[in-house]
Amino acid sequence: MTSKSNNPAAPTEVEVEPLEPPAEMSKAMRAIKNASIDAVKVTMTVEIGRVSMSIKELRQTRQGTVIPLDRAVGDPIDIRANGSLIARGEVVATEGHKYGIRVTEIVSPDDLEDAS
Repeated sequence: MTSKSNNPAAPTEVEVEPLEPPAEMSKAMRAIKNASIDAVKVTMTVEIGRVSMSIKELRQTRQGTVIPLDRAVGDPIDIRANGSLIARGEVVATEGHKYGIRVTEIVSPDDLEDAS
């Protein structure tokens, strides 16, 4: 009867060079990105301000209650796409007595890092 060892061999370090995608794939990916990205839907949110209140204060809120926000009249409002700040703007009236937003500033990635 022969005896076999159950000890695995010591691991050997292997060098693997990263693979580059084929040129056709890169072109295809660019085409997909350019053609498809414009069809992606995002949820746009306009935030005029925030407030923190207790449950008691919230429960005491009635019709006609004024809730003060953290921004003054005329301050820029935040425009968000899927929750991420992308721009700032101001409220304007549009046709049909509806609100609209005039974009006054596009937020750069550098500004986002400074804000966090």
